[in-house]
Amino acid sequence: MIEREHAFRNAKGITIFYREWLPDAGKPLGIALIVHGLGEHSGRYRHVAGALTEAGFLCFGIDQLGHGKSGGTRVFIPDLQLAVADLRQLFEIVTQRYALKPVFLFGHSMGSLTGLEFALLYPDSLCGIALSGAAVNCEENRPAWLIKLCLFAAAYIPRLRLSPPGSPRVLTHEDEILKEWWEDPLIDKGMWRVGTSAALVLSSRRIRQSAHQLTLPILALHGSDDHLVPSSGSIFLRQNALSSDVSVKIYEGMRHELVNETCRDEVIQTLTQWMLERVMGKRIEAG
Repeated sequence: MIEREHAFRNAKGITIFYREWLPDAGKPLGIALIVHGLGEHSGRYRHVAGALTEAGFLCFGIDQLGHGKSGGTRVFIPDLQLAVADLRQLFEIVTQRYALKPVFLFGHSMGSLTGLEFALLYPDSLCGIALSGAAVNCEENRPAWLIKLCLFAAAYIPRLRLSPPGSPRVLTHEDEILKEWWEDPLIDKGMWRVGTSAALVLSSRRIRQSAHQLTLPILALHGSDDHLVPSSGSIFLRQNALSSDVSVKIYEGMRHELVNETCRDEVIQTLTQWMLERVMGKRIEAG
């Protein structure tokens, strides 16, 4: 696998960083866009890109606004539509550069919301969307009064860090992964900003209201022991998306970051196989 680093200026003039991972040889089958979760960055998905490039996909991982090597106030996204606009800009860059389709998207947690909003806004752009720890029901395991307070405070003190992120042990059972998490300087380990937390809540509400418009293939992977975002969000998509191709897999006892969990090999294999099956299906239809 070949890795390259790039950046572009978004509509606000902020530098957005992204990684490109290319197969060592052969004609690519398609493109995979990888969208990380809150507080992290695209480099944490290098092993996912490794499996996908080996299967024949070009991969691109964006550092969302205020994350990783991208510019902006750290972990501050006051409206997830800003992240969607950056993702659209990346989509245009890579599809024009390679003139290659189909395009898939893999989004984790907050990245799942960015990806779903993108799919709703640009329904013909993606061949399929795969999600890990989909944050569609992110309000479910938090008190209603806290959500109301967050939404109210976001209008006045959006940059203030008031939302506790919780222990990183909610991410995975793997101690070595947690050690890497603590030592990674690109991961923001502080409290979440009020404005970002509110943006996630509002985005999840928009997605629940519009899920019936989702017609593309969907793969939703979730841990049953995910205490950050409940697996009911993935189940909601299966029950409410218009698409006839929705697959949901719940991993018993697993936590939030499935691609970094004890079952990660199986999870990444499931993702890769799902994409390959839909690429082959498209080729059969075209033939």
